[in-house]
Amino acid sequence: MALTPIERIRKTHVDIMRHPIFCVFTGVLSCGKVTIEDDLPTAATDGWNVIYGKKFIEKLSDPELRFLVLHEATHKAYQHTRIWRHLAKLNPQKANVAMDYFVNLFLVETVGEDNSWLKFIEGGVPPEKKYHGLNVQQIYDRMTDEESKQYSSADEHQYKEMSDEEAKEMQEEIDRALREGESIRRSLNSSVGGNGVFGEVLAPKVDWKKALREFVDEHCAGSDESTWRKPNRRYLSSGVYMPSTQSNTIESLVIGFDTSGSCFGTDMMTRFVSEVAGLLEKVQPEECHVVYWDTEVRGHQIFEGGQFTIQNLKPFGGGGTDGSVLFDYLRTEQIKPTAIIQLTDGEVGDWGRWNGPVLWGILGDAVAPFGLTLKISD
Repeated sequence: MALTPIERIRKTHVDIMRHPIFCVFTGVLSCGKVTIEDDLPTAATDGWNVIYGKKFIEKLSDPELRFLVLHEATHKAYQHTRIWRHLAKLNPQKANVAMDYFVNLFLVETVGEDNSWLKFIEGGVPPEKKYHGLNVQQIYDRMTDEESKQYSSADEHQYKEMSDEEAKEMQEEIDRALREGESIRRSLNSSVGGNGVFGEVLAPKVDWKKALREFVDEHCAGSDESTWRKPNRRYLSSGVYMPSTQSNTIESLVIGFDTSGSCFGTDMMTRFVSEVAGLLEKVQPEECHVVYWDTEVRGHQIFEGGQFTIQNLKPFGGGGTDGSVLFDYLRTEQIKPTAIIQLTDGEVGDWGRWNGPVLWGILGDAVAPFGLTLKISD
């Protein structure tokens, strides 16, 4: 039996969530509403919601539909309709084409040689290599008005009126979705390193304090209430959309401190610990294991019932650095935390390996090969 248009869109979402690269869009796909309209010629997005024309998507192959869905998701991820609204006021046709040049080139370059899974929709704005590395403004400036008139955009870009508060809320939610997607991508690809799919777009927008709070909130172990806002990842691979659960109680949390001479005792580490202390006062984990390590584990403290305090920390170390020792220690001691937070300068030698949620707070430019990396800076 043939799938309905909305069923095809849902199937395409699942295909994207399973892809080793484009799974980074998982969080973005869950933002906003998806609707099908009979009279829409192609597709449209306002940067949050997406509308697909029924007749348009019915004629697309599965690889072309994936391209269309990712096209709209990329507009959302880069917040084009908010950031480049001023260009649309100057010349809407030229602005639309400039955005589509950027998006289509991004998708084609990201997928590489895997053309069987993703296919550019003929008739749209072509992925011109001459615009490689340029943002929308730069593409807009280099284009002539005549060039922009050669193409009709494969979608419509809608610019809805928003208050400053609404715009800020949407931006924060998209940023959260990007971080969530990048975390999923890293967890599915243990060897993945580098700056991720979104590169510089993601990193400068991360408020490390806010991201730290989100990490702890997301990995709470209880089940006090369910939320449809974040789908349960266990069921996504089966194409089933189920709510996740969230709670205010963490069963067990491990905080690992790199106490090598180059890291421990810095001002940024003190600020990081202060944020963690405030967070734990609110969440109050049943157990908080604080482990100090350099080339071996130098100390282990256990705080129960949310009694974690900076004054009671007893760090010890000052040697070299081996990032794997904490994870080896947890396995040996049979400690199975809900989540791990690691603080280091990133000069760790061997990063080690862990299958559960890990957040790396790094006082430098290194990116951990697994878990979620937060660059701790001013």
